[in-house]
Amino acid sequence: MPKPNVVLDTNVLVSSLWRGGCWDVVRQWRDGRFTLAVSPAVLQEYLQVLGRFVNASLLDEWTEALTDPSRTVLVKPVKSLDAVKDDPTDNRFLECAVEAHADVIVSGDRHLLSLRSFRKIPIVTPASFLKRSAW
Repeated sequence: MPKPNVVLDTNVLVSSLWRGGCWDVVRQWRDGRFTLAVSPAVLQEYLQVLGRFVNASLLDEWTEALTDPSRTVLVKPVKSLDAVKDDPTDNRFLECAVEAHADVIVSGDRHLLSLRSFRKIPIVTPASFLKRSAW
């Protein structure tokens, strides 16, 4: 059975730095339970925001993990979306998910969560993601 493709919103990665449910989601990815789908725009945002919270050495570790082809798939969205009007930068996660044929988007962002799903891709909280054993 192939591993699910999952898009993580930046807030999940950043919140994982303080352990808790987001840490459990990121640990599942690092343990190989799912493949993280990223686009160039998503990866750039991850590294830019993580860089505000971690030192250069730790940021290098994150960069290595986030670009490791055994754990992460890099997609290049061909279409721009405009589904999130209140925070247009959130559209990059939808674009990535659509291009990657993601099984789920995990987010703590109210703009994304208010959609509940996008093109049949569920958008769930980290807690909901952890409660479901398989995607």
